[in-house]
Amino acid sequence: MGKAIPFPGGPPKGAGFPSRDVPISAVPRIARICALGLAFDELLDEVCGEILALSGADGGCLFLSSRDERSESFSPAAESGTLPDLSGAYRPGPALERLLDRMRTEGKIQADDLSLLPSSDPLKRLLDPFPVRSALLTPLRFGTRLLGFVALHVTGAPRPWGGEVLSAMDMVAVILSAALERRRAEDRLRASEARYRFLTEHSPDLITLHDATGRILYASPASLPMLGVRPELMNGSPIEGFLHPDDAGNVVAEIGRTAGGEKPDASLPYRMRGAEGRFVDVESSSTPLPESPDGDRRVLRVTRDISGRRKMEARIAEGQMLSTIGMLAGGVAHEFNNVLAAIQGAVELLSMHAGGNPQARPYIDVIRRMANRATELTRQLLAYSRQGKYTPTSITLARVLSETLPTVRTSLPPGVELSAECDDALPPVHVDVAQMKQVVMGLCLNAAEAMTGGGRLSVRTYSEPGDGRVVLEVSDTGHGIDVKTMPRIFEPFFTTKGVGRGMGLAAIRGIVDNHSGEIRVVSREGKGTTCAVLLPASAVPASAEAPFAEGQPAGVGRVLLADDEEDVRGVVHAMLETLGYEVIEARDGLEAVEIFRRRAAEIDLVILDLVMPRLTGEAALGQIRRIAPTVPAILVSGYDESGRIREIVAAGFGGFLQKPFRRQDLGKKVRELLGVSDGSATARTE
Repeated sequence: MGKAIPFPGGPPKGAGFPSRDVPISAVPRIARICALGLAFDELLDEVCGEILALSGADGGCLFLSSRDERSESFSPAAESGTLPDLSGAYRPGPALERLLDRMRTEGKIQADDLSLLPSSDPLKRLLDPFPVRSALLTPLRFGTRLLGFVALHVTGAPRPWGGEVLSAMDMVAVILSAALERRRAEDRLRASEARYRFLTEHSPDLITLHDATGRILYASPASLPMLGVRPELMNGSPIEGFLHPDDAGNVVAEIGRTAGGEKPDASLPYRMRGAEGRFVDVESSSTPLPESPDGDRRVLRVTRDISGRRKMEARIAEGQMLSTIGMLAGGVAHEFNNVLAAIQGAVELLSMHAGGNPQARPYIDVIRRMANRATELTRQLLAYSRQGKYTPTSITLARVLSETLPTVRTSLPPGVELSAECDDALPPVHVDVAQMKQVVMGLCLNAAEAMTGGGRLSVRTYSEPGDGRVVLEVSDTGHGIDVKTMPRIFEPFFTTKGVGRGMGLAAIRGIVDNHSGEIRVVSREGKGTTCAVLLPASAVPASAEAPFAEGQPAGVGRVLLADDEEDVRGVVHAMLETLGYEVIEARDGLEAVEIFRRRAAEIDLVILDLVMPRLTGEAALGQIRRIAPTVPAILVSGYDESGRIREIVAAGFGGFLQKPFRRQDLGKKVRELLGVSDGSATARTE
C-alpha cells in the first residue's frame, strides 16, 4: 500500500473564507518547496500545509500509490486537527476502485454538496458515514500512471469549490506530480546503483574498468581473494604490473582494440600476478563503454579465476589418456598374454626336459628372463588402466612386507640401507597380494634409484588418524623431486633417470586407485621423498598363511581344457599332463559344452578361456552347469576386456588364473578346486 500524509488541521489562513479567495502566491511557494532538497517526508509536510492554505479546506490527505508499479493500491487517509478521523473513509473496495477509474479518465472529482449526490455515487458512499459536506479529489498523474491524489474536505455548511481553487489545484497537481516522479526516479536510481554496487562488490569475478592504455581506473573487492591484492592498490596502476610478462602484450592489445571499437574476443585466457609473485590462471571478457563527455574511452573487463577449471581439465585429460592407454593395454594384453602364456609354459617344460644340458641352459634362462620382463610390462599396463585385482584377499601389510622386503634387499644398490617398521596389530586390507607386492617393490626400487650416492630407505606401516585407513609409507633420503617435475611423476613411462624401467609410479597409482586407495607424495629438493599409500581397512579377518610344501604331488583326475589359441592350449595341456592329469581339449566354448554333454561323468574339472569364438567361457560354464551344477571350473584370461572378471568369477568359477601363469600356479589352483591338499595325491571323485 502507499503512504497517506495528513494535512495539518486548524483554521484556514486569511479572511473571506466563504468566498474562497485563493492565495495564488502559494503555488510558486509549492514549486519552490518541491525544488528544495528536503527529505521526502519533510517535503510532503510542507506541501500539505501550503495546499491547505491555498484551498481553504478544513482538512485533507495526500494519498500515494505503491512504489511497485505493478500494484494499484493506495493508502487510507489519516487526518488530524478539527476533523474527525477519516483514515477509514477511502478504504479499499469497489467504491474506491470506481473513484480511481474516474480520476484516471476524467481528472478531478468535485462535490460541492455531498448530500445532493445520488446514493449510488462512490464518493458519497465512502464519505457518507463522516461529517463531510464538500470534497475535492485531485489526481496526481505522470503520463498515464496515477501516482496518487489529493483529497480536500469541508465540514459544516456546503461550500462550492471556486474556479480559482480548481485552477490552482491543477497547477499544484502538475508541480507535485513532477516532484513525486523525480523523487521516485531518484530512489530507483539509488536502488539501482546500490544493487549494481552490491553485485560488483560481492561478485567472485574481478570487475575492472580501464582506459584505452590499460590503466586500471577501478577494481572490485574480488581482487583480494583472487590475487591477494587490495583493490585500492590496483586503482590507478598500469595493468602490466599484474600480468605474466609473456601475456602482458596480448592483454594490453586486446584492451586497446576494444576501446577502439573492435569486437573483442569472447574470452582471453592469461595469467595474473598475485601478491606473493604467484601466478593465477584467469580468463577475461571485455566490453567497451559509451564514450564519456570528455571523449575518453573506457573498457569494462570481467575476469574469472579458472585455476580450478584448469585442474579439472587436467584431470579429465588424464582420464582420457588413461582410457586410451587402457584400450591399448587391452589390445596388447589380450594378444601378448596369450603369446607369453605359450612362451613361458614352453620354457618351463623345456627346462624340465633339457635343463640339465649345460649348452642349452643359458639360452633357456635368457628366454625365461625376457618373458618375465614382458609379463611385468603387461601387468604394469593393466595396473595403469585400473585392471587386475582379480584375486583379492584379506591380508596384513606386515605379511606383504615380510614376503617382499627380502627380495627388495637383494636388489638395492651398494650404500643404500633398508629399515622396516611394521605394526603387526594393524587391521588387514582387502587386496590382490601380487599387485600389492608390486606396489612395495616399485616404491622401494624407485626410492633406491633416487639415492645414487647411498642413503637410507625406510618402510613403515601405521594407521591413519581419523579415518582408520592403513598406511604403507616408503621414505628415502635422496635428492628429492623439484617443483617442475612433481606434476609429471604419475605419467606413464616418465622418468628423470635417463633410462626408465616400465610404467613406474603410473602403474602403482593405477593399482592403488583400483583398490579404492589413495597415494600421497611429499618431496623437498635435497631432503628426500616420502610416498604414502592409504588403503581401506578390511572387516574380514586376514586369511591364514598357506604352509610351504616341497615339490608338488602327482594329480589324479580328468580336466576339460578349452582355449581357442592352439599353442596356448597345447602348452597348458602338456603342463597338466606333467602334473599327472588327463586332459580333454576343446577349441572353443561351444565345443567344450558339446564334449561335456557327452562325457560329463568322466570330467572332474573344467578350465575355460574367457574370450573364445562362438561361445565365451562365461556362457559355456552356464550351459555346463545345467548339465552338472557342481562341477568345479577355472577361468583364465589375458585381459579383462569387459571389466567383469571379478563378477564372472564370483558368479560360478572356483578360481581365476591370469595369463601367463606358471605350471606351479596351475597345479596349485587345480588341486585346490579338486579338494586335494599339497600332502595328498588323492583326487576328489564325483
